[in-house]
Amino acid sequence: MNLKAEDQRTTPRVGVQFRAMVSGSAQPEGTGIILDLSRSGCRLESPLLMLPGLSLELRIAVPGLEWALTIDGADVQWANEEFAGLAFVRIRETEQQRLDDMMTTRLERKAEGGDEEQVEPVPFEFQGLEPVLSKDPELAISKGLAWFAQDRAQFRFRGGSLLGRAFPTYTPEFAAALAELVKAGGDTEADFALALLQNYRGSTSTDSVLKEIVSRFSHDDRTMGGVRTSINSTGVVSGEFGLAEAWRVKRESLARWLTDERQAIKAFAEQHMAELDQMIVAERRRVEAERELRERSRHEDESGHDHGYRAKPF
Repeated sequence: MNLKAEDQRTTPRVGVQFRAMVSGSAQPEGTGIILDLSRSGCRLESPLLMLPGLSLELRIAVPGLEWALTIDGADVQWANEEFAGLAFVRIRETEQQRLDDMMTTRLERKAEGGDEEQVEPVPFEFQGLEPVLSKDPELAISKGLAWFAQDRAQFRFRGGSLLGRAFPTYTPEFAAALAELVKAGGDTEADFALALLQNYRGSTSTDSVLKEIVSRFSHDDRTMGGVRTSINSTGVVSGEFGLAEAWRVKRESLARWLTDERQAIKAFAEQHMAELDQMIVAERRRVEAERELRERSRHEDESGHDHGYRAKPF
């Protein structure tokens, strides 16, 4: 949802002190304190370097809200060494509604003579849960499933992101707990597992969980599509044939699936290995065609040919 920036002086404001995560500044992601909040902007106190014209993303910890309030686009209107004035120019409708509801409540409290807000307890993703969850994979997955069921659309950016930070590598203990969840669960658990595995793109260590999903949902085209997407994801690749090479490694990993006793897994592996063969051939042809085109253009440039537009004869 795009919002037209309004003059902060003409919109009701409340004095708050909400912690926030800030990204998109001239420095890496950092923290700040939201002050003088309105429906269309705020004042931000932060040690980050912020320059007029920058667009920031904010995740604001509002007391009473389980999930951080997310502002997708907050343009810096002015800035000095400590503070910046921000105008909210991009915010989803659901987040705008949450902001409006919160503002209404706090304006009513202010009208009744309530004190200005102080820094208050913050939602889960700002409370240092990462070290707690990192020590207990079963607890982490249980909490993650609850967050996923609550808001699938935003899970990747909220609960999923938190779990990714708690488990930056896909440990055997984490994999075992996730596999057990898939074994005992249904569609929601399978969807949750696939969403969570997006944190580990390019890793073949996710195979154990993917096998469990295939063994249980081999006739579900939607779920199998999610498995294929997870397998095909490569992470960062380099070199002209980097993508083709990454898919070759994926294919070799899938060959080990053929030793599984479960027929559904063998059948899936055979089919997807054939699909990967086709993808690898097509990718190599694409790269070679682009290389040939570049060489041809280079030779024509060296010979002084004009590549400007010429009308085709009738």
